[in-house]
Amino acid sequence: MRRPDPYDDGITWNENSVLESFSEQFTSNQNEALASNDATAGNNAGDTWQLGSVLGDDDDDDDVDKPEIASSNNRFSDFILWCTGAARRRRNDRDLKEEEDQTEKTFEQNRLRDLNKFLILLIALASVYTLLRMCKNSDLGDRPEFVFEHPYISCSYYTSTKSISTLKKVGKVQVQPKKEQLAGKEAIGEKDFTRETTTRLAILRPFCAFDAGPLPTTFDCWQNFPPCRAAAYELGEELDPSWYDEERYFDDVGSHMLRDAKADVFLFYSQTFSENDVAIKSVDKIFDQFFEGGGWAQCFDNIYAIEANIPPELDNYIPPAQEELYNWVNGPNRQFEAGFRIIQSGEWGDYDGFYLMEGDSTPIKSYWLDTLLSEIEVNRPFAIMGAKYNGDKWDNFYEQIPIPLLDHTNGNGIYNTSHPLLDRLVGQLEVEAPCPYNSIPYDYRMSQMWIEGTMGIVPTLAPKIMLNDEGENITLSNNTAMFTKWGDLWRGDHPFKETPVIHNYAATNLIPRHLGPEYIIHGAKLYTPWDPTRTEITLVVSEWFFDRSTNLLENLDLKDHPFSEVIIMLPPNVEAHDDYANMTIIPTRSQHRGAPDVMDMCEADVKTEWFMLTNSYHQVANHVDLMFTPGKFQPVIPFTPATFPFCFKFPYCKETVNLAQRFNPGHDKVVLDFDMLYHTETRNKFCAMWREMNGDEGEDLYTYQKHRILRRKKIIGPSGPTGTSYTAYLISQGKDKMYKFIDRSLYGARAPFIKIFSREEKLDGMSEEELARQVGDSGMMGMDNSTDCNCFAFESEATCNGNPLGCTWRPLFESCHPPELMEGAAPICPETTAPTFSPTEAIDMPDTIEPTASPTNTPTSGPGGGLFRYLYISEHEDAALQSINEDDDT
Repeated sequence: MRRPDPYDDGITWNENSVLESFSEQFTSNQNEALASNDATAGNNAGDTWQLGSVLGDDDDDDDVDKPEIASSNNRFSDFILWCTGAARRRRNDRDLKEEEDQTEKTFEQNRLRDLNKFLILLIALASVYTLLRMCKNSDLGDRPEFVFEHPYISCSYYTSTKSISTLKKVGKVQVQPKKEQLAGKEAIGEKDFTRETTTRLAILRPFCAFDAGPLPTTFDCWQNFPPCRAAAYELGEELDPSWYDEERYFDDVGSHMLRDAKADVFLFYSQTFSENDVAIKSVDKIFDQFFEGGGWAQCFDNIYAIEANIPPELDNYIPPAQEELYNWVNGPNRQFEAGFRIIQSGEWGDYDGFYLMEGDSTPIKSYWLDTLLSEIEVNRPFAIMGAKYNGDKWDNFYEQIPIPLLDHTNGNGIYNTSHPLLDRLVGQLEVEAPCPYNSIPYDYRMSQMWIEGTMGIVPTLAPKIMLNDEGENITLSNNTAMFTKWGDLWRGDHPFKETPVIHNYAATNLIPRHLGPEYIIHGAKLYTPWDPTRTEITLVVSEWFFDRSTNLLENLDLKDHPFSEVIIMLPPNVEAHDDYANMTIIPTRSQHRGAPDVMDMCEADVKTEWFMLTNSYHQVANHVDLMFTPGKFQPVIPFTPATFPFCFKFPYCKETVNLAQRFNPGHDKVVLDFDMLYHTETRNKFCAMWREMNGDEGEDLYTYQKHRILRRKKIIGPSGPTGTSYTAYLISQGKDKMYKFIDRSLYGARAPFIKIFSREEKLDGMSEEELARQVGDSGMMGMDNSTDCNCFAFESEATCNGNPLGCTWRPLFESCHPPELMEGAAPICPETTAPTFSPTEAIDMPDTIEPTASPTNTPTSGPGGGLFRYLYISEHEDAALQSINEDDDT
């Protein structure tokens, strides 16, 4: 079909048909006019010419007479010529239009073709640029053949890394010499890969996507503390024979890396290398350092990269969800199982076992690998060798911790892959992967299995974990009989053994004095102790009587403390001692209050830059372990999260936070008055603002809550400024950077003061009515013979071990803690009802009407209802973030 013509009105024009039509019309009219000489017919013929004229006759002279017949012939010829020209013009216009359309179409096609050529050229240039960049940055070239051979082909790192130079180093230094030696060729100057050994150990360094970036930095301490004696010498040289002890006792460093032991390093990624460039580059960096030679590299024959291939969506470690999500710890559980099977399979070599050494396992002494290998020799046979919890942050609630948790060997230990018990334990972990027991970390779960088999204690799981998708309870299989059979078979061999070479502190804050005989510490955060040359601290003691503080002063010189001066805050009607110099060598002075006792924080006339608070019911702890960050020397202050389990379910704590939020809306940190190290100049500004808001003596503290006062008889809360409000003020003024705040629910805290007069504090704080109600007519109702239930009050090994409460001495921290109890047994001390407000455990005290003129009662501390939920958390991600982001912990 032809394209529609814009001049087309629906009639198909044909010049021949037009001519024939008008010729027939003219002949007909002419014949009629001649035959009848009818003027009307002639007029009709004239009408036909008029029609022709209308149709476009150009010859239209009005002054020329047109004969009816002769002129008609002329008009007919003109009309024929006009019709022929019109048709020709129409055809020419149409041809011209089509030609223009074709020209436009051709131009558009050429333009698109040129654009495509430009795009292809641009892509080619980009590809060349990318190729050049890859060549420059990645030393792109032919990938060595060994990466496609067994066992390297089983790990995607070797086929994914862009650093071909690194792979070539692996082939030259590690792969090829081993092949030649196994073929009987002698490789001079190379490591002896075929030497006979008695111990073959794999060092697994597990990491996940979260800590892949900082992985190389975890090897820095290996340079500072060489793993073996050979690290300081060229391989092949004979070492001093006195270093080698055949008996291999701990600390004799008997194992000889060149003589009878072999160790390899495995960089163990939880997911798949080919899907994470950061993980690949970290391994590249560590490999390059290893193959440079010297240092820690001389202690190991080989270094490998392996992977667990856990899908990212299943590589979970979500501690806050441990009571709701059954696979919150699925990542570490599956990675441990994969690591065990990889080493057990012998795919990468024959090993007796492996040491699972996470990134936060830090050597603190040289020759730690030699010593570790010596311990393996001495303690064989075993299934697992490592460390139980060695810290002290659990001591405040020691009695409430389940025995399997207290007794479990931390995951950073040595695993004998050939031991049949361990093989069964790992197999059970694999079976339990899809069930609620997967909510228990692998090391703790293996301890539960062993305790269930040897002591019959069946663990309990969180209620929400035990529900299926329909909200129905899940019934777990009874495995006690199977675990008991395992216990009967191997309990005589003591398959779980401890070694002092490794200490597990589980995110405990330490200073150097806390370190003992260990060579490797796990989960510890090291800080700088107090430096008397740069920090002077005053101790402010609240007193209500004449001689209650005498005990504190008389024992002060026996303590390890930072105080350069003591101020005793006395009531106006109590006379001061004139013999303070006979009690302590620390300069001591008294100050009579000009305001209620709750204002001692603001009233104390402190001359030093810093000060701390306590009261006369306490004495200074054996060691006041104030901690400071290295470099910036910021005081490390523990806080408790302002959450329901730790705070809001206790009225006093809730009110304390409410008052603090007047300085800092949304404030969420609870700091004990006795834990805070106050900066004197900042204290002055804080107290000025506090008085402006609440009155000089706190008389307006609760006036903004009049509706609450009308609704209930009393408000249970502080009557004066608190450490929590001081902290809120710091944050509101942007001054909190002078401190480093740490979460005590994760890292614990050591009390700088020990309460020794719990009963006296309770009785002194009662009103006459309350005291009469408690004591009655018979006197003390037996309370005069009671003993303070507080293991922390025993400050020596002799008094701790000899007490009737069964307390246990902890030599490393020189502290006394409660004993472990069987599940369901009654604790030796009553539980307290407030979580964080006293630095020590104490007997509960009744609520008092606020405000009170009696001595301020400090709420007692305890585990709180939700604290146990956080006991086991290793806090790998928190520790990793702090080690990366904090320049004050270098």
